Amino acid sequence: MVYNGGMETPVVVWDWNGTLLDDVDAAVAALNSMLAKRGIPAVTRDFYRANFRFPSRDFYIQLGVDVEDWESICVDFHSAFAAAPKGLRAGAHAVLERFASLGFRQVLLSAHREDLLKKDAADAGIADWFEAIAGTDNLSGASKLERATRLVREIQPRKMVFVGDTLHDAEVARATSAGCVLLECGHQTPERLAAAGCPLAAGLADIPDAVTRLVRR
Repeated sequence: MVYNGGMETPVVVWDWNGTLLDDVDAAVAALNSMLAKRGIPAVTRDFYRANFRFPSRDFYIQLGVDVEDWESICVDFHSAFAAAPKGLRAGAHAVLERFASLGFRQVLLSAHREDLLKKDAADAGIADWFEAIAGTDNLSGASKLERATRLVREIQPRKMVFVGDTLHDAEVARATSAGCVLLECGHQTPERLAAAGCPLAAGLADIPDAVTRLVRR
């Protein structure tokens, strides 16, 4: 089925970090840089994916970080993250083009600060695929639920499917009465994601079919 636009057209709500942006290794490197400054042992990629969660503050407390100076923690993490190598996930351009060819509306939603999110999407050459790019007003990595609620009011979708890589994406989808597909290769393990009860996708190439099945229900 190809949709012709308008309010009846389903909306794909893309997550950024870990979904379209392949940045798990960058996040682990930035985390370990922040931990080293505070004398806390580094974590492995496997430990990170098995334990990372939103709000990130709770995860940092688990690691032994004193979160009293939260602003300094966020600055240290994001400074290191900005310098770490990362890029679009393989197949990102193709999957965005695929949804466009099917007539889907597409938006980008992230807990990342909105001005930085828009710059990152533009630098990656994908900003034009989205009718809206919505982020938060901070670097705290807390939640994107409030921003998602406002986004829904702005775009007024009849059917909406979130595509993300964490349980938080599933939580936001449920709170906004949307479907959700979760990518297994992002910031949380498939075993953790299975608890959400959402369809799982091994890679971006599997996303269009999974989203289409949800839309047709």
